[in-house]
Amino acid sequence: DMTLEACAQQCQVVVVSVPLDHTLDIIRKIGPLMPEDALLMDVTSLKSQPLEAMLRYARCEVVGTHPVFGPNVRDFANQTVVLCPGRGEKWKRWLIDLLKRKRAKVKECSAAEHDHMMAIIQGMIHFSTISMGHVFQELAVDIDQTLDFSSPIYKIRMDMIGRILNQSAELYCDIEMMNPETIGVLEAYIQSCQVLLEHVKNGDRDGFVQYFQQAAEYFGAFKSEAVRESD
Repeated sequence: DMTLEACAQQCQVVVVSVPLDHTLDIIRKIGPLMPEDALLMDVTSLKSQPLEAMLRYARCEVVGTHPVFGPNVRDFANQTVVLCPGRGEKWKRWLIDLLKRKRAKVKECSAAEHDHMMAIIQGMIHFSTISMGHVFQELAVDIDQTLDFSSPIYKIRMDMIGRILNQSAELYCDIEMMNPETIGVLEAYIQSCQVLLEHVKNGDRDGFVQYFQQAAEYFGAFKSEAVRESD
């Protein structure tokens, strides 16, 4: 088997695909060994720290990427891959062309913009999903029994909870804790939950309706699209 060092020295394209908490160490180890005419890229869920490390430790071209889908997906068609340019244009153009030939959706942005979006898309959504799963345990809810009463939307939500909890706790821990943008988003989420809870506890119908309608107005035309897709 080829060693990490040999791979870095001999390969034109090196992709770092390891757990988040090992990513920076691997980049530090292989970056200095990469030829200047090669490409170093990663496929992690966070971009600022890995991209900064690749630029610092390697002299070659650098692109940060995040395929926004799980490893069970076998076809790139209509799947989004986020690209965060680092250094150089030749390999970036090659990568974009490769992905588009596979019919992937390519979104190019800065590492900072990516991490801000992931604090919402991953940080807040995974946080709420994991905490909901924990409530079932705390209340000793019979999950199978609830499914006997299940609406289609409840079943979809339960599938998402089960899907997340069937994966690596360490991965989701890193997603929540390694993105510095996440804390502010989670604090806003908890504060919003507390406001809604107070409306319910106090029987404040007007407050509840206003809270609901404010969010509904903000979502605008997307609501109709969401109804069509979920139907």
